[in-house]
Amino acid sequence: MANSPKLMSRKQFYTVPFVWNKTLWVMTFACFALWVGLSGWFIFQICTTDNDSAMLGSLIVLNVVFLPVILACEGLAPQRLEIGEEQIVILRRYKSIVINRNEIESITPLSKKDFSGVIRTCGVGGLFGYFGHYYSSKLGSFRLFATSFQNLYLIKLWNGKSVVLSCAEPEIMEQFIEQ
Repeated sequence: MANSPKLMSRKQFYTVPFVWNKTLWVMTFACFALWVGLSGWFIFQICTTDNDSAMLGSLIVLNVVFLPVILACEGLAPQRLEIGEEQIVILRRYKSIVINRNEIESITPLSKKDFSGVIRTCGVGGLFGYFGHYYSSKLGSFRLFATSFQNLYLIKLWNGKSVVLSCAEPEIMEQFIEQ
């Protein structure tokens, strides 16, 4: 890749999908299986027992709580990463996050060791991704947008905030850093 022309010079941006790790697939599938299983069990109980009003109420409460959570998590989860010459965009269904080059103080790759001891303060830890506000004694407070704990990058902004994101194609992120 060192001998080839830079990808950034051929395009205005390069799109990198957020690739899910196995744990994320299992956690998302388990949440859906739990929702479908409980809904099915409540429907079965409604059809086979005399106490159908309590089961109907439970079915309604389950879906009134679970459906908005699923929709919110899916909409706020990172979908794709667009890396251009002047900005990084974390594309999400509801609201994308734009980080302009002039806002960035530094970008450093993180290892799994650097990411140990992270605490989720307000966010999602496995349903459609890992995103939200997190804290670590090594990194401080930061926003996380990841679907894997491989190829993590810490982006420190001039305003004192930090963003950690995963990039499935680290060579593209390295090109952005080098520019």
